[in-house]
Amino acid sequence: MEFKKEKVYTPLAATPTHNVSQAIKYGNLVFVSGMVGEDENEVLKEGLEAQCEQAFINMKNVLEAAGSSLEKVLFCQIFIAKREDRAIANEVWDRFFLNMDVGPARYTVVAPTVAEPYLFEITCVAGV
Repeated sequence: MEFKKEKVYTPLAATPTHNVSQAIKYGNLVFVSGMVGEDENEVLKEGLEAQCEQAFINMKNVLEAAGSSLEKVLFCQIFIAKREDRAIANEVWDRFFLNMDVGPARYTVVAPTVAEPYLFEITCVAGV
């Protein structure tokens, strides 16, 4: 069976720049681009916790636009600005994933200058 690459878009999340899709659906998988702490009006939230929360909301909205959900997330990559930010990022992570029977796999990267002024970024792969 040959799969078709499909662009996923929702107005409920910030729009990426540089001809990057919010997500790509391919077969029964969804590949979500890096979500940051900007809301759908591209207003950056203040502070790490608020940026984390908004990034997760954006990811949830993009997944739902693709016919998926947070429950179907298989793998996440998280980028934080400072090592000490991990505790807050984990607190927000728990709000979205703690009560699931099987949480997603994940790794966290400390990336201090990757995308200032962003303090947090998350990307994921999910089933449909």
